Amino acid sequence: MSEQQIQKVKVRRLAHVGLWSGDVATQARFYRQVVGLDLRSSEIRTVGQEMEVEAASAFLALGDEHHCLALFADTRDSRPGKADSRFVLPQSRLHHMTFEVDTEAELAALAARLNMLGVELAFEPRDGESERGDTLWFRDPDGNRIEISVASDEAFSQYAAASGRRQARLRPLALQHLALQTPHLETMVEFYTEALGFDISDWLLREWAWLRCNTDHHTLVLIQGRPDVDHIGFRIDSGLDLLAWADYLSRQETPVLWGPGRHGAGHDLFLRFADPEGCHVELSAELEQYYDQDVTTPPRLWHARPRALNLWGTLPPWIKEEVSV
Repeated sequence: MSEQQIQKVKVRRLAHVGLWSGDVATQARFYRQVVGLDLRSSEIRTVGQEMEVEAASAFLALGDEHHCLALFADTRDSRPGKADSRFVLPQSRLHHMTFEVDTEAELAALAARLNMLGVELAFEPRDGESERGDTLWFRDPDGNRIEISVASDEAFSQYAAASGRRQARLRPLALQHLALQTPHLETMVEFYTEALGFDISDWLLREWAWLRCNTDHHTLVLIQGRPDVDHIGFRIDSGLDLLAWADYLSRQETPVLWGPGRHGAGHDLFLRFADPEGCHVELSAELEQYYDQDVTTPPRLWHARPRALNLWGTLPPWIKEEVSV
């Protein structure tokens, strides 16, 4: 295979996100009962109308996919900041992220590309099931674990039926994007563009980068900061749905932390809330689309946070205001 062919391969979509959790049962219950995902777990106990997770992991889905969100009991040791320090640095809550390619040939080409770039690779059975084929595993420059799998046409609706699918009036349509904080923004952007074929949609002050791998304005957002998950984004249908979600979250006593608003980068309508462990969840409607397969659109440059992050209002307290430069 030529170097030119290797360079053309790219990931196609974000398949699922895995998170470390201090309380898998509580997290799984929230994502099922509040967010509307279906719980697919091998160890489930039903008590009346309630569902309890009795496992070290839980898998949740929105459609017929195996899962779009995975939760894993956090058994990691605390990571000290310095050898002589009394303080402990918090660890990233990201367990792994999985992207898909369309064919086995694309998976092989991507593995060849990563190998050419000196990335250490491993192949493991898909979801621990050898009969479903192998997936590719490696780490990005921050040490985040990445899985690449071939898109599957398998349907897992039987799991939803077996686990008592939550019939929600409001539920997201699909997993849309993942936002990560990184202390090495430009290095990470270079890795995801050069190794995995992402394109840059927008830059903000060399502190934020929005990356796309399909027609969506972004599938991955990288933000300068301590390594962690900034938020997980789900797609919803419309602005009317967004307002309905705001009312629904109020009834669920789940505070809206930011929004409703409209991002400048991506031009989508959004609102943000948090799960029980503080991981932010973003709902997004009307995300900008790119149809530039033949000629890549150059990235837009933003010089002020308020315009890039919220055209309608002020920034939340965890994001500092910035004057134009």
